[in-house]
Amino acid sequence: MKKLRRVLSGVAIAIAVLLLFLQFGLGFVVKHGAQTVGSALLGCDVKVGHCGLRLLTGGVDMRDVVVGPPEGFDANLFELERLRVDFSPLSLFGDGPLTIHEIAVTNALVSYELKGLDSNISAVLAKLGAGEETEKPEEEEEPEEKEEGGKKVVIEHFVFAGAKVRAAFWDGKGIKPPLPTIELTDIGKSSGGATALEATGSVFASIGRGVIGLVADLGGAVVDAAAAVGGAAVDAAGAAAGAIGDAAGAAAGAIGDAAGAAADAVGDAADAVGDAIGSLFGN
Repeated sequence: MKKLRRVLSGVAIAIAVLLLFLQFGLGFVVKHGAQTVGSALLGCDVKVGHCGLRLLTGGVDMRDVVVGPPEGFDANLFELERLRVDFSPLSLFGDGPLTIHEIAVTNALVSYELKGLDSNISAVLAKLGAGEETEKPEEEEEPEEKEEGGKKVVIEHFVFAGAKVRAAFWDGKGIKPPLPTIELTDIGKSSGGATALEATGSVFASIGRGVIGLVADLGGAVVDAAAAVGGAAVDAAGAAAGAIGDAAGAAAGAIGDAAGAAADAVGDAADAVGDAIGSLFGN
């Protein structure tokens, strides 16, 4: 009986350890997967500072995520303070899609970099679009249908909040305007699930449009503001110069008038003195 109790106690401890490991100890697996799969999908080096996984309750918490520059660029694409995922643990099993209730990204810094006519955003979008199907010539036989690798997903809610944008041509000016919150719902729901490439493409396309729109708007505003300030400065300088010129002219005229008046007065006085002296010798 004692031996059976010891066995049962040992089994209970083993189960408890296993459950604790499943709940808290698989973060390194998710971290490695996120870095490997993320780097392959985006064409950027992805690094995760810390990752926690709660498998039994369906939660992933990543901190200090850095998405490096795509090939040919220099600045990190994303620097994320936190990425949180809430999912349904039961949806991990079976043939159906993985149900993700929410992906929340908070306090990210997005860098927008231009190289010639290309940007880091468009480079990643092109990379994500590389998996899209292209038309084949009619005479070419259709290859056997390939199964998509990996489990499909349905993302009920995605939110990208508290982000700021840094553009290469604003460097040194301290300009990091806030990006409006981006939200998407029911990604992959209508099609029975989206592949990792499709889901990533949808999310990144929305972020990319927001960043490019913000940069374009602020870029035009900065140029217009600079032109307006410059024009105002020129007008003000012209007005000041005109005012100084007018004042100088008025002053010169006033001096000239005063000098003329003084000369006339001296002349009149001299005439009067001459008349007076003449009268002394006249009579």
